Amino acid sequence: MRTIGLILLVLAVLTTPTLAVRDEVGDGRWFTLYTGDDKVLLRTGIFIQVGDRFLDSDNSLYQVYKVDEERLLAWARLVEDEGSLAAETQGLPGADNRKVAIYHTHSGESYEPSEGTASTDKVPGGVYGVGSELTNRLERDGEVEVTHSERTFFPYEGAYRRSRTEAINLVEQGDLDAIFDLHRDAAPKEEYYREIDDEMHLTQVMIVVGKQNPLNQTNEEFAWQLKEVADSMYPELVKGIFYAQGGYNQDLHPRGLLLEVGAHTNSRVEAEVGARAFADVIYVTLYGPLPRTSEVEQEIEDNRQLQPTADQRPGRSGGVFRGLFALVGLLGLGGTFYLFLSTGSWQGVKDTLSHFFRVEFKDLVSAVPWQKLHPRYIFGQLREIKAGADAPPGLRYFLEWIRDLFKPRNKV
Repeated sequence: MRTIGLILLVLAVLTTPTLAVRDEVGDGRWFTLYTGDDKVLLRTGIFIQVGDRFLDSDNSLYQVYKVDEERLLAWARLVEDEGSLAAETQGLPGADNRKVAIYHTHSGESYEPSEGTASTDKVPGGVYGVGSELTNRLERDGEVEVTHSERTFFPYEGAYRRSRTEAINLVEQGDLDAIFDLHRDAAPKEEYYREIDDEMHLTQVMIVVGKQNPLNQTNEEFAWQLKEVADSMYPELVKGIFYAQGGYNQDLHPRGLLLEVGAHTNSRVEAEVGARAFADVIYVTLYGPLPRTSEVEQEIEDNRQLQPTADQRPGRSGGVFRGLFALVGLLGLGGTFYLFLSTGSWQGVKDTLSHFFRVEFKDLVSAVPWQKLHPRYIFGQLREIKAGADAPPGLRYFLEWIRDLFKPRNKV
């Protein structure tokens, strides 16, 4: 009996990290966490419980003391103001293998503005694209090998149990320096969106540490190291560190963490920019200074411009208008100089321009069918267009609206 009891005890300890925990609110909803004076501290889809802690972007540590589950509200009090984390942060001892792994427990998580849905239930969601950007950024110099798992773990219920098998496989492939479970949070857009130095438009990253695992302290130390490097490289990139009740399979590796990259209300492009910035943070934390592989790479790093080439922001309207005005001015000066050479005097230039505006320009203006440019004429022509049965519904509705708009009305 003593042997059987010992076996059961060992099994209980081994399976503790996989026990079901209510880890997220679900349905695109979120908890709002307040300070004691009712200032909003955090909005997150993680299910907040009494005892959870949150280290904010200023390194102030709060602990949850009250939760209203029905209204999805929680309150926390300041425990400690850490100031600078002051940890060993660049080129960590033991991170010598240059191997990192990424996977996605909640496989359907997506970014609604980009993909039209906050979550899928059968195919990989937008988080896989963000994971690919994180992977590509880490691998850019060819010195880091990243395994980005594209396995899915549907359905949502029990996903951590299924992803645990994949996490074990990734760890057992050998010698990982770190492993990340990449998610997206549920929160209002402004909770994660940041514009840094008028150049970087990105989502923040929140690091989540699970408290229910024996490697909790080493996971926490790695999270602190990442945040301190991020604070020095890209201030405001890391939203904070959330200490939750779950295990999140972080017992499998001393540098295993969960990342929340943006929320479902952010665009995937913004999340990808945040992921690329965080890839730089991971590299510097694990291996030291970023590699300078080319002049282009150096320019990107010096300017901290991380926007993808395919998604460059359009030029500022002021610059475009200045260019147009400059072009018009050059053409005007060139035309005036040409007339001066042709007529031989400034009086000749004046007479030529006067004749143009009195005669030729007047004839040109009179030839324009102004009545056909009137909005009523244009809409009248649209009203006569007939849409076939196979026309798109949107076109038919538009034409019906036009016909109704100009339908004769009875005068009262």
